[in-house]
Amino acid sequence: MRLVRRMTQIVFIILFFILFLAASYPLNDWIPVDLFLRMDALAMASAGIAERFFLWKFIPALIMLFITIFFGRFFCGWVCPMGCALDGFDAAARTKYGNHDNPKKYRYRWIKYFLLILFLVTSVFSTEIAGWFSPIPLFTRTAVTVLYPLFVFIFFGMFGVFYNITFLEDAMFNLQDSLTGFILPISMTVFRGMILTGLMFIAILSLSFITRRFWCRNLCPLGALLGIFSRLRWYRRRVSDACIECGKCQLLCRMGAIPQDPRKTDHTECINCMDCQAICPTQAISFNLKGKPAIEPVDLSRRRLLGAGLAGLASAGLISIGFSYPVEKGKVIRPPGALDEDRFLDRCIRCGECIRVCSTAGKGLHFTGFESGIGGLGTPRLLTPAGYCEYHCNMCGQVCPTGAIHPLDLEEKHQMKMGTAQFDKTRCIPWYYGETCLVCEEHCPLENKAIKFRESIVTTIDGRKNKVLLPYVDESLCVGCGICASVCPLSADKGIFVTNAGEQRWYS
Repeated sequence: MRLVRRMTQIVFIILFFILFLAASYPLNDWIPVDLFLRMDALAMASAGIAERFFLWKFIPALIMLFITIFFGRFFCGWVCPMGCALDGFDAAARTKYGNHDNPKKYRYRWIKYFLLILFLVTSVFSTEIAGWFSPIPLFTRTAVTVLYPLFVFIFFGMFGVFYNITFLEDAMFNLQDSLTGFILPISMTVFRGMILTGLMFIAILSLSFITRRFWCRNLCPLGALLGIFSRLRWYRRRVSDACIECGKCQLLCRMGAIPQDPRKTDHTECINCMDCQAICPTQAISFNLKGKPAIEPVDLSRRRLLGAGLAGLASAGLISIGFSYPVEKGKVIRPPGALDEDRFLDRCIRCGECIRVCSTAGKGLHFTGFESGIGGLGTPRLLTPAGYCEYHCNMCGQVCPTGAIHPLDLEEKHQMKMGTAQFDKTRCIPWYYGETCLVCEEHCPLENKAIKFRESIVTTIDGRKNKVLLPYVDESLCVGCGICASVCPLSADKGIFVTNAGEQRWYS
């Protein structure tokens, strides 16, 4: 069973990255590319409570919770990609197991329950922040902004080296051409927040030098939620009278679920890894459904429970009343089909799935900083001129697991106004330099063209008078896709920019 678990972990993390790569243009929905996000019970609970609405996409999470009642935290040990990554890092770094006689390794377990209560309380007050720390959105966000770009960077670097070897040039070109479109993108993509996300992921891995799976033991709020549902588990570790109390199982347990008495088990922590069963010299350990379950206590005192509730209340209040600069907020353009801002922030779990899929089309979606206040941190925004919203693409709504971005068909999407383009007359070539430029109008995807021209006489910066075609935006037609700003030939500040003026949100 230990070998089966390891193979199952490998299968699931491979499936995670297959679905990750499948989230690309054009989208093939043979299986939901956000399947792992739909399994996250904490994301389901926090977004559902904040929105006061059950999200049907999270039925897989309900199934996971139901199975957890019988089999315990199997998700953490068998399915979770973050858990697999931590196990792989522990093996590669040869992280020490830790001293089973040292009670200090148990003293941080309450933190994950503290965080769980904090996040649920903030959700009650319509402030969704659980996505910042829930493992599946966190790992997805890391894959989008860090792991995949680094993978692509390494591959492109290798191709660059082999291209300089004459007899390998054709082979490398054919190989890159065959990989482009699914495994590799056409060009390198970078994202806002890459360094911050990378540092957070490195910190989580580095905590394993303290003890194995430190994150899972002490900090993971999803693990805390699954642990609560594991209190009545039927499938559990059992120790027979053949036990000689050698302590090997205690030393090896990656979750510290075996206390000083090796015959006992903390079943809220056990992830069914089967390591103790494999190492037992007398084969005294088994996992089965025999006997009756006993209710396990949760490592959270009343004082800490009250503290978590008050911390959640304070966090919700501070985030809600936090200052956001109106000028910067006006530049934040949400994806087409986004719910009204309050509901959008309630539902968005900051997973980055929409950003991933957009990177294969217009490369327009990026993570928001503090432009819309701390409550909007990590949510998607259209960032021009770094990219644009591809007019014939509607994938962001299709991959959103919580419905923060409503799925639109292409006809609906074409009518959805995200914002409005405006010319900067101190930068635009015709307006400032007196030279005709048609680039923005040529790239406007609308059939009737939202950018139009009128002939006029312009005095140039050197005093000459030129007759040019001056561009202007027909605001009744412009949908704010931002391609005009992306293709503007000016470097640095562009001659045209987009704000969220006139935006339309999805109301239902």
